Amino acid sequence: MMAAAISVWSLFGLVYLLLHLQALKTARGGGKRNLLAAPMARLLNRPPIYRHLLGLLQRPQAALAALHGGACTRERLIGWAAEALGLSYAVFLSVGLLGIAAESPELVPFGAVVAALMPLLRWRELKEKVNRHRQSIVLELPELLNRLLLMVNAGENVMRALERCVQRQAADGHPLYAELRSALEAMKRGETMAIAMEEFGRRCAVPEAKMFASTLLTNAKRGGETFVSSLRELSQTLWERRKAVARTLGEQASSKMAFPLVLIFLIVMVLVGTPAMFMMSI
Repeated sequence: MMAAAISVWSLFGLVYLLLHLQALKTARGGGKRNLLAAPMARLLNRPPIYRHLLGLLQRPQAALAALHGGACTRERLIGWAAEALGLSYAVFLSVGLLGIAAESPELVPFGAVVAALMPLLRWRELKEKVNRHRQSIVLELPELLNRLLLMVNAGENVMRALERCVQRQAADGHPLYAELRSALEAMKRGETMAIAMEEFGRRCAVPEAKMFASTLLTNAKRGGETFVSSLRELSQTLWERRKAVARTLGEQASSKMAFPLVLIFLIVMVLVGTPAMFMMSI
């Protein structure tokens, strides 16, 4: 029985090694190499497998697009899926080998369950990244709008005010300013403000950014008090959205603290109650 198990796991390891060697040959001309993802990427790049798997990866594809400017290439999608599947395969193989070494065959189904959960955990991690990305944009938009209002009230035109806001936050690496910088560069290349700001709202993938872009487009040409009053109304709306996001983050932080507090309470109860139980038994 043990010899059969060793043979099966040796076969799994050999298949993984062959896929990895093929992937390294393919990537010899350049590209990123990943010990876990490379074999699975080689496998997923096959057209029949990719076509069947594409339907299952629509939600991760949309999430990756939200993180990377509204577009998710095939290479990025396959890379994410390959990392998830490669991690699952490695966990399954490692737990199986551990079970063989410890002569505990019951570890094999446990490893299969853990390996099956790995893609779900990766998907949950990706969703959390998207939520943090969108929350960071919503939290920063009112600050951007306040700076823009100050500069416009000081006599600066809208385009120059936006450029100065981006220049001041150039080293921050914030996704909002990165997308705004892309929109300004597109306008410098000759695109109209309407197209550039519409693309900015789409790439940010949050309703608040689309509201900001539409307000700029509607009132930028009018100028004067109409434009300033529209920005002030939008600023009030965005500050309310920011308060709601901050409240949500606070509730999430308090809920995360609840489990450690309950665990500490149970430990204290055990430490206090155990001597009393021994004394009663005596």
